Amino acid sequence: MPIRRTVCVLLAAAVVAMALPLAVGAQQRVVTVERFVPHTSTVPANAGARVGIYLREKATAAAAARFASGESPAGRVVLFVHGGSVSSIPDYDLDYKDYSWMRYLAEAGFDTFAMDQSGYGRSPRPMMDDPCNMSEADQALATPHAEPCEPSYPYGSTTVQSDWDEIDTVVDYIRELRGVERVSLLGWSAGGRRTGGYAARHPEKVDKLFLYAPGYGPNGSSEAPADLPRPGVPMRLQTRETLTQGRWQENVVCENQVDPGIREIIWRTIMAFDSLGSVWGPPEGVMRVRAGNPSWGWNKAYAAKVTAPTMIVVGEQDTPQNRGVLHTDLTGTGSKVLITMACATHFAVWEASQYKFMHRVSLEWLSEGTYRGRSNGVYQVGVNGAETSGGQ
Repeated sequence: MPIRRTVCVLLAAAVVAMALPLAVGAQQRVVTVERFVPHTSTVPANAGARVGIYLREKATAAAAARFASGESPAGRVVLFVHGGSVSSIPDYDLDYKDYSWMRYLAEAGFDTFAMDQSGYGRSPRPMMDDPCNMSEADQALATPHAEPCEPSYPYGSTTVQSDWDEIDTVVDYIRELRGVERVSLLGWSAGGRRTGGYAARHPEKVDKLFLYAPGYGPNGSSEAPADLPRPGVPMRLQTRETLTQGRWQENVVCENQVDPGIREIIWRTIMAFDSLGSVWGPPEGVMRVRAGNPSWGWNKAYAAKVTAPTMIVVGEQDTPQNRGVLHTDLTGTGSKVLITMACATHFAVWEASQYKFMHRVSLEWLSEGTYRGRSNGVYQVGVNGAETSGGQ
C-alpha cells in the first residue's frame, strides 16, 4: 500500500460528523471535505517546491463512515480530473439544481473526489500572479492602463509529466485513505488526455476509465521533448464571452439545450476559484488559464497500453470522429464503449439535453462496467440518452 500522507482538512466539522453515530435520515446527508494533498512539484515553473494539491471529497455520511471504518467496497471510489480551461468544482460539483456530478454519484454510494492540477483553482498557480507573464494582448485585457511588460518567466509552466505526477500523488493518497487498490478515473477533454495517459502507465492503480470528450493525438510523440521548458508564457486569459459564447453557444443547435440560468452560475463559480482573475480586467473578471509545454505520451502506442474498462462519451456537435479513433486504438482492454450524444457540445456536462444521461451512464459504467448491460459497443443516443442505435 502507498505511504500515508498527512491531510490538511479545511472542513474539520465534516470529519467530526463522519465519526459520530448517525440517525437514519442523517446517513443520507452528503458530506463535503476539502483537503490539500502534500506533493513535491515537478512543474518546471516551481520544480522541487513542496506544494498542496487541492482535493475535494463528496460522499454520503453513511458511505463516509463505512469508508472510514475500512469497509471500502471495491469499485466505488472515483477521482474526477478537469479539462484544459476550467477547474474541477465548476466542472463536476456545480451548485445549480441537480447538475453536480459528484453529488449524483455520492448519493448512489460512491466516494467521489475531484482535484485541481497546478495552474487551476485552489492548487498552486506558479508564475501566474504576475500580469507580465502572458501575451501583450492579454496584458492589455488584464491591466488596460498599464504599459506592456516582458514576462518574468518566459516559458510554458507545466508538462503532461507533472500532471501525471500530481495525479499519481492524489491516487496514492486516496488508495491509502480509503483502503482500496484501484481508483476509477473520470476525465473531461484535456483531463481525458491526462487520465488516459496515466492509466496507460499505472494500470495496477486504475479500476475503470470514463472519458468525456477526451483529448487524443494518435500520431503524437511517445517521448518528452528534450528542450523543456519551451519559450513562451505560463498563462493566458479567457473572458466570460469567449467561454460561454465563442466556445460554447456557437455550437448549440437544439432548442432548450442549455438552461438559461446556468451560465451565470458557472462563471460565478469559476471566479470563486480564481480570486486574482476575478479582480483583473472587466468587472466580471477573467479566467487565468495556464499555458503548458507541448504534450506527449498519449498516442496510439500508449492507448494500446490501457487495460482498464473504458467508456468514451462525446457530443454530436463536438468532434465524435476523433474520439472514434481513440476507441479503435484501445486494443489492450477487453471492455470499451463509445457513445455519441445528440444535441450536445463539448460542454455537455452543463447542458440540459444530456447531463442527466451522463450521470446515469457513468453510474452504470463505474458500478458494473456495462452500458445497457453490455461491456462493448458503439452507440448513438438522442436527447437525455434516448435509445436510437448502436451496439455493433
